[in-house]
Amino acid sequence: MIHQHEIKSGRTSTIASHLLGFDDSLNPVTTVGTKTDAAVAAKAHTLVTLVDLAGHDKYLKTTVHGMSSGMIDYALVLVNSRQPPTHMTRHHIGLAVACNIPIVIVLTKTDGCPDRVMKSTKDEIKKILHSPGIKKKPYQIKKEFDITIVRDKLHAIAPILPVSCVTGQGLDLLNTFVCSLPKRRRHQQKVGRAFEYLVQDVFHLTGVGTVVSGFVNAGRVMVGHKVFIGPVNGSFIATHVKSAHIARTQVNSVVSGNSACLAFALSKDERKMIRTGMVVLEHPAETSSFFEADMLILKGSGVDGTTIRKNYVTMVHILHMKQCARVENVELLEDAKGYSTRGDGFGESAIIRPGSRAKMIFRFMMRKVSSSEYFCILSRGDR
Repeated sequence: MIHQHEIKSGRTSTIASHLLGFDDSLNPVTTVGTKTDAAVAAKAHTLVTLVDLAGHDKYLKTTVHGMSSGMIDYALVLVNSRQPPTHMTRHHIGLAVACNIPIVIVLTKTDGCPDRVMKSTKDEIKKILHSPGIKKKPYQIKKEFDITIVRDKLHAIAPILPVSCVTGQGLDLLNTFVCSLPKRRRHQQKVGRAFEYLVQDVFHLTGVGTVVSGFVNAGRVMVGHKVFIGPVNGSFIATHVKSAHIARTQVNSVVSGNSACLAFALSKDERKMIRTGMVVLEHPAETSSFFEADMLILKGSGVDGTTIRKNYVTMVHILHMKQCARVENVELLEDAKGYSTRGDGFGESAIIRPGSRAKMIFRFMMRKVSSSEYFCILSRGDR
């Protein structure tokens, strides 16, 4: 929690990140005094970034954006052991599975939890994991040896770890587990591509200028190199990188897989054009207002009473970008009962309901986006 209203209400409503550091013996890095990201990064052998997302249904859109934009490797789903899983717990597990993100169940508040209540909560979690569309095998982590069993099988297994922040029970095991997880995304294989940076936030600092924070999706850039940021009205702004920081530590270059902040040399008018959802490229690219996608409408996703057809308007989340888009055309591939309808139900007559598969053409309603290799990667889901 980073805002005062979050602390008062006890509800996370924004996306926040926290850096964990571990030494070469897998022990958490501790620093004297204020635990800053720079101090942790300087001492750590292994770094893990925790992305804190909202659990309340009021902030579901924020959670969806965080899951799509955060390049998340694993989802830690926190469940209160003293009560049955809520409908939002079911929804978040389904959302992670739909995004092909392995899930880990963390049972909290285990101190003082009656055995019968704990058993009831675990049974409910197992029912959710065994349900159609999820089909994960639960496996409780009791000792370090269990970690070696499940770490490479998270595509089929959902580990369960009981913890208590009051007594500290299970926290050491959770730290070891998180530190032992392998990287899922092979960003190092994209270092040879043209530079591609996803702008997730924008700051205007006195004496520094425009600073953006985001993720390096491909390539490499050095401080002083010329880059292009946009799109702005279908074109890109030429600029150069003034400075770069990783974990509040100044660096000379950033490469694919880094979460970094970049400062640009921009004029006063150009600064006003920079916004979140943009992309920084090595070379300018063409832009487009349309894209085509194969869609699966999830059951139990909060849209059970919704029918989707031509001219339906929705919010589209593609990695760091979110924008309203209109359905320009629909081709129903498979109906809600699983029957193939390829060639039938096209255009005006096609109606999509939860459980259906369809090919849709979307048109962005606000602004064009880059249609370079960057957007092709997003469309393919090659993250």
